[in-house]
Amino acid sequence: MTSAVDVDMTICDKKVRVTVTARDDGTMDVDIESDCHFLKHYAENLRNITMDDIMCFEKSRINNEDIRGNMSMICNAPIAVYQAAWMECGMLSKKNYRKSGPVTMDLADRTVSDKNDADDP
Repeated sequence: MTSAVDVDMTICDKKVRVTVTARDDGTMDVDIESDCHFLKHYAENLRNITMDDIMCFEKSRINNEDIRGNMSMICNAPIAVYQAAWMECGMLSKKNYRKSGPVTMDLADRTVSDKNDADDP
């Protein structure tokens, strides 16, 4: 089985496709394709992951500074690795993902406290 996530990095106009494939030994193969030259090092050095990598954020190879190389701190490629791996392991529904899509971010118009105040009668 294989799970893939496409990322459209509109902030830098780059595209990323992350494909994760589970292996019989419990590890997962990772394939990262992108038109971003900063992701080349990441793609070459993150070829496989384990359940520990997707369950323990602090110790994960996905976040490891040596593996990330010179990629931007705000790049969504690592999050796409997590999402594809979670789908591959059945921890994230492919059906719901197709319906709602990946996590997206937008510029907030006002602060959370402003929104809460607006909800009060």
